[in-house]
Amino acid sequence: MAGLRTDRGRDAWAKGRGAEKLSRLWLRLKGYRILEKNWRCSSGEIDIIARRGRVLAFIEVKARSNYETAANAITQRQRQRVFNAAKAFLAANPDLCSCDLRFDAILVTPKHPPHHICDAWREGWS
Repeated sequence: MAGLRTDRGRDAWAKGRGAEKLSRLWLRLKGYRILEKNWRCSSGEIDIIARRGRVLAFIEVKARSNYETAANAITQRQRQRVFNAAKAFLAANPDLCSCDLRFDAILVTPKHPPHHICDAWREGWS
């Protein structure tokens, strides 16, 4: 059974990385410039950091069997970790602080194009 979990975990990781790669391509086609992928710090991780014009988007990618399940997989705890990581990213890149900051989500499901939700949630910047 332990080997099965390992295989499932590996499959889920590969599926997630594939969804992130597809999402980056989708964003490029929409005119975004990918600044970072899988950006990590001690307080969290951001799947994609992208910019288009004055908008700097911190993007969480979820791959699930349907859009509703994917959307529900972005929990409050996860949003807080992305927010904390975004603050750390901006502290390390102060030249980007003047951008319009946004938290987006990209939901990836089989046999459908990625669903990009602009301004998927808001956090209080302080």
